[in-house]
Amino acid sequence: MNPRTLAAPLRSLRSSIPLRPPMATSAGRIIPLPATRLGARLYSESTDAKKEESFHAEEDKRITELENAKKESDKRAKELEEELKELKKEVQYARADYQTAIRRAEEERKKASEFAIASFARALLGTVDVLQKALRSVPQPIPVDNQHLKQLFDGVGLTEKALVQTFERHGMKKLDNLKGEVFDPNLHEAEFMIPKEVAPPKKDGTPHSPGEIMEVNSEGWMIGNRVLRPAKVGVVQPE
Repeated sequence: MNPRTLAAPLRSLRSSIPLRPPMATSAGRIIPLPATRLGARLYSESTDAKKEESFHAEEDKRITELENAKKESDKRAKELEEELKELKKEVQYARADYQTAIRRAEEERKKASEFAIASFARALLGTVDVLQKALRSVPQPIPVDNQHLKQLFDGVGLTEKALVQTFERHGMKKLDNLKGEVFDPNLHEAEFMIPKEVAPPKKDGTPHSPGEIMEVNSEGWMIGNRVLRPAKVGVVQPE
């Protein structure tokens, strides 16, 4: 028989027989699954892998965004810290300027007050000089039988004292105890000078030194830190 005549029936028979699913053998060997089920499994695993990869990509993106946000926050915090330091400096400078302005305003107020009363006070100093001369002209001690003179002397003394106290309440100060002090042209006005050889000694018997004040003819006065009237004095001639 010709083999070619059998080939066509065999092919027809093979195509008509249905394929059976793989089965496990008695030896435990697993027969591969059909191609349709294997493809579904591989497709599922591929989808899960893509989902996981997408999840990690999203997480990486989020972490990157958070890191960038933290860097920007740290940068802004540093800028704000520098701005705060500058503001503190400006506040300190403003406070110092304010205190300086207050001090200067107070000084100007005092100067204005001093200038306002200086002319009037200088004129009243002449009255004090007259009262002091009147007191010095009364012989001491006053006789007991001359009570009128004593009362007048006491009255003039009280007037002079009250006037001086009024001056002191308004910032005026008398230059006291000038005898024996060194002559200062900023505070004193020399009316005369005497050579050391002919100058009378001090109360304790010691001689005056050159440039010392030996006599006070008119008291000096200060108003604040300024000289209202220099003291008129006699000075031992400097060497």
